[in-house]
Formats: sequence, C-alpha cells, structure tokens
Amino acid sequence: MSGPGRRRRSTTRALAIGSSAGGLVILSAGLLLVGLSVPKLLNAVAASTGETVIDRLQESQPVGAQGLTRARESLVSAARILPSDYTAPRDLALIELIAAQRAAPDDPARMGYLEASIEAARQSLMNNPAQPYVWLRLSQAELLARGVGVEAALAFTMSLETGPQVIDLMRPRVILGLALWPVLDDQQQERVLAQIRGLARYNARILAETVLDRAGLPQVRRALADEPELMAQFLRWYLQRRTPGLRPPGLP
Repeated sequence: MSGPGRRRRSTTRALAIGSSAGGLVILSAGLLLVGLSVPKLLNAVAASTGETVIDRLQESQPVGAQGLTRARESLVSAARILPSDYTAPRDLALIELIAAQRAAPDDPARMGYLEASIEAARQSLMNNPAQPYVWLRLSQAELLARGVGVEAALAFTMSLETGPQVIDLMRPRVILGLALWPVLDDQQQERVLAQIRGLARYNARILAETVLDRAGLPQVRRALADEPELMAQFLRWYLQRRTPGLRPPGLP
C-alpha cells in the first residue's frame, strides 16, 4: 500500500517507536497506579451511601429503616472490596448498633444486629486499633449483647487507653463506666472517676443529668471529694432535676 494512509501509519509507528524510555516508564507507572487505585475507587463508590447516612446521623437528622438497610448493604460491599480498610467496618458497626437499639427487646433480629456490630467493630480495630470511639462502641454492643462482663470491660478499657481525654466521649464513658463498675478493677474505676471529674469541669449540668437516673451519686461524691466547688455546682443541678420546680439560687 502506498499513499497518505501508509504514510500516516508509518508516522504513527515511528512516533511510537521513537518515544523515549522515560516516557514508556511514565506510561507504565501510570497504568500501574490506575490498577492499584481501582479497589479504593470501588470501595469509595460502594461506601458512598453509607457515608451519607453516617453524615445524617452525625447531624442528628432522621434516618429511617430503609436508609439503614441501604447503608448496611453499601458498607458491607465496601468492606469486602477493600478488607484492609478500617472505615467501612467502623461505620457498619455504628449502623448495626443503631439498628439494635431501635429494635424491640424481644425482636429476634436484635441479637443479630448486635453480633454484626461486634464483628464489624473488631474488624475495624484489627485494621486500626487506635480508635477510642470504636472501642467504646464495641463495649456498648458487648454490654447489650452479653451484659456486664469481661468483654465489655476490656473494650471500655481500650477506649480509655487509646484516647484518655476526648471531650465527646466523657459522657458516654461515665454512663458505661457506671454500668460496668462492678467488674472493673481499682485502676479502671479510678479512670472512670477521672472521667467524672472531667465532665464536671466541662459541664456540671450534663454530669447531673447523666447520673440522675443511674446509681452514680456515690461515685460522683468520691470523684469530687477534693473539689468542693465542683461538687456544689453538681449538687445544685442534681437537686434541681430531682425536685421538679426547684430553681437553685442564682440560676435564671
């Protein structure tokens, strides 16, 4: 063959053969990077629905049963695509725990949700142990599934180990710490008392509301024994909540 068509093919071939070695290396590296990014891309696509639901939950927006189901499906898929990732099972543990909390106590599905939450939390922590929120979530799921016991206490302790001073976790840690108090050793109990002190310093009213319906007054007195001003603030709010219509002096 002769003419323009042959010349075009020859020119194209010459350009390809004439490409520098550096250019070929760059092309090969680019293809390799694309190949490596595919699992993460698929993971991101699969997790997008779950992340949307998580965002709504964090913003205290309502999420219905169908929303939880769609989030569960997308997060399970994301965790399967990229098993070394910790974020998809982390969020899945939350979705399953919320589903369990919404289920009636006698609902047969409730225990399944709790077990799924526990499994997902453990997978996330296996991939990244430095997650105080997930350790606390695991402790709560263990407590709901199996009651006060070693499993819940160990997860609770790991939450304290991985993030001892997290403002957002102080209140739930006080709640779980009081629930697990009978099975905590002396050192663990002291750490719960430290959380009580921290919450009192942050907001005495929140502490009062936290222990109002729980047997936590002895622990509060012990935690604030050397801080009379904090104890007085706590008691003002505590007595107000315990006695309807009572307004502590100096409060608007």
